[in-house]
Amino acid sequence: MKTTKWVIVILLALITSGFLYFYHGKIARESIIFFPIDDSVTFDKASTSLQFAGKKDDDEYIIEWDVTSLTNKEIFLRQDISLLFSDGKLVETLSEWEDQSQKLAQYKKITGEDSSHYQAISLHYGEIHLENDLIRSTQRMSRDHLYVIDSEFTDLFSFKRPHTDEEQEWKDILDKVTEQHLEYSWNQLVEYYKIDETKYERIPFIELERYNSDPILGLSKAKTQEVIGSLWEGLYKNYFLGLKTKEGKVIEPIGSTMPLILIAKNYSHIVILIQAENGLPFKFIQNISVSY
Repeated sequence: MKTTKWVIVILLALITSGFLYFYHGKIARESIIFFPIDDSVTFDKASTSLQFAGKKDDDEYIIEWDVTSLTNKEIFLRQDISLLFSDGKLVETLSEWEDQSQKLAQYKKITGEDSSHYQAISLHYGEIHLENDLIRSTQRMSRDHLYVIDSEFTDLFSFKRPHTDEEQEWKDILDKVTEQHLEYSWNQLVEYYKIDETKYERIPFIELERYNSDPILGLSKAKTQEVIGSLWEGLYKNYFLGLKTKEGKVIEPIGSTMPLILIAKNYSHIVILIQAENGLPFKFIQNISVSY
């Protein structure tokens, strides 16, 4: 009888241990939390790359998408996430994490069709555990883009920057298509939520990468990094992992518009506007503390 009891106790312990391992692993994968920046941990490399890989068949082509990062030392948790947009719509995401690591590398082949402008932006993130239970973080963004021209009037080709009149013409056309699509969706969202845009600075999501070094409005560099880190934390939870409705339903973000970031000129808050593929509007608000 005693032996049976001990077997049961051991089995329960193993089950509990396995559950806790799964639980903590799930939390690590499904949360990015901003902590004060630790300047001693930096990124030796942080890159996002989109490269044209050639024709797949008569109707499709292949793009190679690489996301790589390397910190200057091994830290408690490394996580990279990346979002790929085509003509202003989210088409794919990447995510990778590792405990006690320095380097992360992700690679994916994307199938496309028709002429498109592809844009990818990534967050490279690290969580650092110090003595006395102090937790800090490090972060950096990277991005890349690629124009792919797939038309019956010309051979299949790609470029990042136009070097010929033909490439410039295609760039202008695809930029206009993306701009019109996004402006239409964003204006609908602004009108729906009755937002006075004169009180905000408008930043397309893909442009966030420039704030690796540039300050936002009149904020300090340190405050800018805090705002960016908190912004990614919210976007990861409420966008990357799924758009959550008021009824608690989670909608796949693929097919949604590129988020529009509206930063209040009085530094009080940030508004994030997104339209799901089915047309549903979403608004998220992130408060900014007044000290900076």
